[in-house]
Order: sequence, then C-alpha cells, then structure tokens
Amino acid sequence: MKINFVGVGEAFDENHANTCLFIEDASLLIDCGYSAIQRIWKKDIHNKINTIFISHFHADHTFGLPALLLRYREEKRETPLTIISAKGIEKYVRNITELAYPNSIDKLGFKLTFKEIDSDTSLNIESTTLSFAKAEHIDSSFAIRIEKDSKSITYSGDTGYCAKIVELAKDTGILVHEAYTSQKDKEAKELKKHSSFLSCGLCAANSACKSLALVHISRDSGNPRAIKEEVRLAYKGTLTIPDDSEIIEI
Repeated sequence: MKINFVGVGEAFDENHANTCLFIEDASLLIDCGYSAIQRIWKKDIHNKINTIFISHFHADHTFGLPALLLRYREEKRETPLTIISAKGIEKYVRNITELAYPNSIDKLGFKLTFKEIDSDTSLNIESTTLSFAKAEHIDSSFAIRIEKDSKSITYSGDTGYCAKIVELAKDTGILVHEAYTSQKDKEAKELKKHSSFLSCGLCAANSACKSLALVHISRDSGNPRAIKEEVRLAYKGTLTIPDDSEIIEI
C-alpha cells in the first residue's frame, strides 16, 4: 500500500498544506482541509477518490470539502462519492457547503453518500478493511486503520496520547501520528488534546508498529533533529517526518 502525503501541516502553517493523505489502494482520501484542496488537483488524484474519511470536524480537516464537491460538479463527475466520519457528518457537510455555495449540495450531478462510524464500526471498501478508534481531541475525533493483503496503515488524526489508538495500531505497518509539539511546550501550554513528540513515540512503542511518520507538526516546533531526538526517548523503530507530496510504500 502507498501513502501519498498530500499535505502534512497544521492548521495555520504557511509552508505546508493541511494534513491530508491519499491511500491509492483504497481510493481513500483522509481529511480535506482548506489548504489541501489545491494540491489534490495539482497531484492529479482527484479522479481517483471514491471515499473520504474525515477524522474530526475542524476547519483544517474539512473546509476543503465544499470546493472539492463543487469542482467535481463543474467537471461533471458521475462516480458516486462516500464521506465517512462521526455522527453528524451529513449535517456538518451540508452546513459548511451551504455557507460556501448556497443551494448547491443537492445539485452535484453525482451520488453523495454519508456513513457514520463509531469505535465498533468495520467497513469494507475496494477490498480494504477500515476500522476505527475514538481519539482524544474533540467529540467527533476518530483514528482509522486501513488493512489490505496483510498490510496496514493507521492514522491517528489530532489527539492526545490515547490507549484506544495504541490498540488500533497494534503491529501496524506504519502509524501516521499527529505530532504537534515538544513535551515541554505541551505541558507549558496545557495542550491536553494534542500529542507531543514524546507521546507519539510512546504510542508507537506501545503499539509495536513497524514504522512511525509524524504529521501536523506545529510551525514553531523547531528542527527535525530535535523532534526525532524526543521521539527516540521512547521509540527505536523506523521514523520519518514526511514532506508535502512525499509517497511512502509499505
């Protein structure tokens, strides 16, 4: 399986697009923030997307959806599209699309389906199994595990350290984890709902994942060497900090 890192940035990073992944083997887009949307077309993956998973209802993970849907309409898409997320996803997407482009969501020209998930949900798409775990961020936050042909990818979404994600990521091929800031900064700013580099390392070590990729890093978090040194206090496996447009194959 391949992970195409469309974007790896946090909400307000001027150098990186919002964190957004594309799993080609499953035709699956993960998150769709406002600064990721242009890269979806630039990377020419827009016509490969059949399913979108939204990790939680924050703008840097969702506000690209109205533009995505309306550009699909302009380009006369006919292929059905499914959006998967927490309870309330249809109302949420309808509301933000109505604000952006009134009276448009029911005139897209293709079938748009919504599927609500919880921690017990298991879905099969494109011969791929999707499973989920509640994350520690906001009420709508979920992590996802994607499995196909004995290979797996787990994505945390935004979260603090979370035992449920550790369990979801057990022995996964790669854990893609939100890594917002240093442990010192996390404690100083009381960022309970985001992960430090150390807590990412602990999640990776406790899940025995084969490799760890860090995304959603704060624009003020310092150099990659310092980030990796903090992770290495807990995790000794394969570690990478991907850039926008990087592709990792497992």
